[in-house]
Amino acid sequence: MGASSHPNAVNKANITITGASRGMKAQAPITGIVKDETGAALPSVSVLIKGTTTGTQTDVNGKFALNANPGDVLVVSYVGYISRQIVVGTNTNFDITLAPNTKNLNEVVVTALGIRKSQASLSYDQQTVSGKELEVAKDPSFVNSLDGKVSGLQITQSSSGAGGSTKVVLRGSKSIYGSNNVLYVIDGVPLQALTSAQPNGVFSYAGDGGDGISNINPDDIESISVLKGASASALYGSQAANGVILITTKHGKAGQTSISFNSNTTFDKPVELPKFQNQYAAGDAGVSNGTSINSWGGAQTAGSPNYNPASFFNTGVTAINAFNLSTGTEKNQTYLSYANTNANGIMPGNTFAKNNITVRNTSKMLNDKLTLDVSASYIFQRTVDRPTSGTYFNALTSVYLFPRGKDFTPYDKDNYESVDPVRNVEVPNWILPYKGSGSGPDLQNPYWVQYKNPTNQYLNRLLATVSAKYEINSWSNIQARVNVDKVNQTSDQRLYAGTTELLADSTGGYSNTVFGHTQLYGDLLYNVNKDVSKDFNINGTLGASIQDNQNNSLGFSGRLGTVDNYFNVTNLDLSAGNPFTQTNNTESQVQSLFASVDFGYKKYLFLDVTARNDWASALSYTQSDSFFYPSVGLSDVLSSMLKLPDWISFSKIRASYTDVGNSIPSFVSTPAQYTLNKGFLSLNLTEPLGTLKPETTHSFEVGTEWRFINDHISLDATYYHTNTYNQLFNVATTVASGGFNTKYVNGGNVENEGFEGSLGYHGNITHDLTWNSNFTFSLNKNKVLALYTDNENGVQTVQTGFNFPNSNFGGYTLSANVGKPYGEIYAIDLIRDAKGNPVLTNGVPTAETPADGIGKDVGNSNPNFMLGWTNNFKYKQFDLAFTVDGRFGGTVLDMTQSTLDEFGVSAATGAARAASGGSAADLDLVEKYYQVKSTAIATYAYSATNIRLREASVGYTFSQALFHNSVSNLRIAFTGRNLFFFYLKAPFDPETSLATDNTLQGIDLFGQPSYRSLGFNVSARF
Repeated sequence: MGASSHPNAVNKANITITGASRGMKAQAPITGIVKDETGAALPSVSVLIKGTTTGTQTDVNGKFALNANPGDVLVVSYVGYISRQIVVGTNTNFDITLAPNTKNLNEVVVTALGIRKSQASLSYDQQTVSGKELEVAKDPSFVNSLDGKVSGLQITQSSSGAGGSTKVVLRGSKSIYGSNNVLYVIDGVPLQALTSAQPNGVFSYAGDGGDGISNINPDDIESISVLKGASASALYGSQAANGVILITTKHGKAGQTSISFNSNTTFDKPVELPKFQNQYAAGDAGVSNGTSINSWGGAQTAGSPNYNPASFFNTGVTAINAFNLSTGTEKNQTYLSYANTNANGIMPGNTFAKNNITVRNTSKMLNDKLTLDVSASYIFQRTVDRPTSGTYFNALTSVYLFPRGKDFTPYDKDNYESVDPVRNVEVPNWILPYKGSGSGPDLQNPYWVQYKNPTNQYLNRLLATVSAKYEINSWSNIQARVNVDKVNQTSDQRLYAGTTELLADSTGGYSNTVFGHTQLYGDLLYNVNKDVSKDFNINGTLGASIQDNQNNSLGFSGRLGTVDNYFNVTNLDLSAGNPFTQTNNTESQVQSLFASVDFGYKKYLFLDVTARNDWASALSYTQSDSFFYPSVGLSDVLSSMLKLPDWISFSKIRASYTDVGNSIPSFVSTPAQYTLNKGFLSLNLTEPLGTLKPETTHSFEVGTEWRFINDHISLDATYYHTNTYNQLFNVATTVASGGFNTKYVNGGNVENEGFEGSLGYHGNITHDLTWNSNFTFSLNKNKVLALYTDNENGVQTVQTGFNFPNSNFGGYTLSANVGKPYGEIYAIDLIRDAKGNPVLTNGVPTAETPADGIGKDVGNSNPNFMLGWTNNFKYKQFDLAFTVDGRFGGTVLDMTQSTLDEFGVSAATGAARAASGGSAADLDLVEKYYQVKSTAIATYAYSATNIRLREASVGYTFSQALFHNSVSNLRIAFTGRNLFFFYLKAPFDPETSLATDNTLQGIDLFGQPSYRSLGFNVSARF
């Protein structure tokens, strides 16, 4: 748009009137075009008749048309430009040039608590993403659309399909025990993080009930402000130690009524599937055996069936349809929206449905001094058969391990079950008896897993906010907000008779759990923005907040009793104990006082000071339930302070230092906590310690911003350094004290140091062709400097290694070790000689048996650096957008491949046998080799480096004149996500994960493959 943010830019608007028609008295049609100072047309500019609701918007060519009377005043407004008021006379055509409003551009930056600040005054790195950028290629969870667009932002998706959770980390992982995910904030109010609603499936590694942010309707988003460091988010307290993604939602517009529609449909196909062999049949030791579940038999004969696992997957279809209505006057504006998401996954039987309803009203009263903003969003969604990882409740184990050379037709979706004549119930058709093999992964018919082991998850969520702001005078106001976030989640799993009896009784199994979450948030802010003198300005906020979280759950999980497939609590088998579980109704609360003050000198030098004190109920029974953390920052707009060359539009340097706390988890310090588990009250066996302290992060950053050639080129760069102390560890205790077997201790120091930034271009290549390009880069170095010191029995032990809970199985361990980066992967390897070659005995290697059980260091799960390149081209009514991004460095382990090798179904085992002598003895030797190799998980380590075309779209916007001005901005586009890899070494997508917490990072174990999405988008405004 050619907007200049130079503080000394000349603000002007030129209006040229042409085509005069003398003597016009009655209402008549008028037309016009609106341009920026470079002559480029401005689309979506608001053109209203002052004092009425009559108005329109410019089309893609900057043109508008409406009826007006002589004497009417046209109000022409556009974000970032000076609004103009034009009196209608005897003229029928207007040529209007709007000039950039530097002041507005700087003031629209949204920061912590929803406070708007001048961008020039910010002493930390902040990046804004418009809601339009999320529509290039839509994803059911909008946060995935930020990939490659924000520097320093690492996004990892779970392998659980549409609506699944996403891990979002800014500037590296800092907390060993706690969460490293960012805090999401909507219109200044923190969003509640949800507890997973997956049944207690101990055999499933990727239980995923969603992370809460996927519930939000992306079409309700006006803009996203990413507050990257602790300095940017200090006012949010402990929740924001890892950064903030602040979402500003849409509201009604004054003076116009419009209806917008957006429909997005994509077709999804899996990518990066494992590679399989078809040369050798089922059997063992090189001998074919049709009853074997292994594929180590002899060579297949011509015409043998070749089952293709890719045929199991469907073409997924995801449809997102959204409507919104905006209307209002200068005194009252209303916004209504509805969005529906329906996804049929690539796995048979997997569906996801979400409905969002939002209403918002903003009113001015008491002579415009009081602004009342009331909003409510209701979300209800259902997920059926959310994909899981691991070897149980997962159809992919059977799909991938189905013996080669056998015909899958008798077990496909049309034949997966039949009636047991003795029991008169449906049971699975399968290569094994329906009770299961009793060994290995206990394979079941994959269609039986999908259709007869269904898990249904339901979510109902209400987000409601009331905000009142009263303007005391021209330079101060007081604002109060109250928000309620109420969530009800239900998970229901039914295991039909015939399911392997490792997981259910012969009559079936049933699990049902209900989770309840309620967050109440309120704050009171006093805001000041005053020019104290000609040279000095003060912009400050003094406030208090309270956040109260309540959680509860009630459920049962057990085997069915005497009646087949009767899924009712009265039919549970109680012979093995009471299957009921219940958590106490828990409540945690944080009360806070905070202040933020910006001191400005001559609009170019700014000192920013913040302070916050929290009182956290989680710190009850410790030495102090209060902790304080300050921040200080300084920014200097050099282009306003110094005489710089004309080609430098804007120049700024900034620096800040912050301390931010992170409270311990709730109930860690509680003397006793009971849970009901299988009919018995269980005591918390972790010793509460009154010496515990909150986690503390010290953060320093320095950065600079430059814009050149009338803002056509922009550069932003930041260096940061953080240290996080007082990490929380749960460790075993050898002292018999009160029956406790573990305890919590403080310790540790995790360091993150990095460099990040962006380089952008915006401008006209020709009169009709515009190009917006943004290149982001980020480099983060992480190191664990210290863990903890354990003082027990009078003996002081300095711990240098810590294995993450639930991250030690199958030869894989995720660990934190002093001197190493956070999230180091350890794995069992083969015994090797001095040259690194496996040591063979009779042609067979030997796996290591390390004393510590964790094997060798094979690398880190996190990338060394990341790059992203986003481009938007516009030529007349055509537009093209695409994002390429890459992650460089890091290691992943493919435990799926190790299992495929173990069973002899992988292409690698087929190639090895083809290269051998071909005799039964040769094939037996290859089998023994891979049986050992498959246990040495380190041999399945791969580089996680990948470069991909993340998203792309090609669109066309129709002229408004085609529809007699009744429809504007009608656009049709073809879109795609995850289109292809320019570079990939790993056999699966390394940006998917089994879990989105701190555990199970950098591995794949029969996770759903990522998928390519191709589709189209239609949008219009009426």
